[in-house]
Amino acid sequence: MKNMLITITIIIGLLALTLGLGYYGVFYKNTVGVQDANADRNIFKENKSYVEGMINDLSRLKLEYAQQQDPIAKKALGDTIRERFSNFDINKIEDVNLRNFLMQIRGGY
Repeated sequence: MKNMLITITIIIGLLALTLGLGYYGVFYKNTVGVQDANADRNIFKENKSYVEGMINDLSRLKLEYAQQQDPIAKKALGDTIRERFSNFDINKIEDVNLRNFLMQIRGGY
């Protein structure tokens, strides 16, 4: 009887420990994990390949924008550029023409 009580106590203790660690994991992910993910995102956005990729995309979209004849499609493309590059740091663009294009599309910001 005493061994059975010890076994049940150990099983309940292990279940409680498992649940407690599970709740701790959820708490950690919702607090520290969010900050960790934000830090990873900021590091990614400062990454040279990310910046160069964004600049290449902007260059390609600028060419499309210049070649677009339909005013409705041109406005839609401008809206797409504005949305895609809304959080991009314009100071990372070394090409003055490209930087001025993005400023024009953003509305002078």
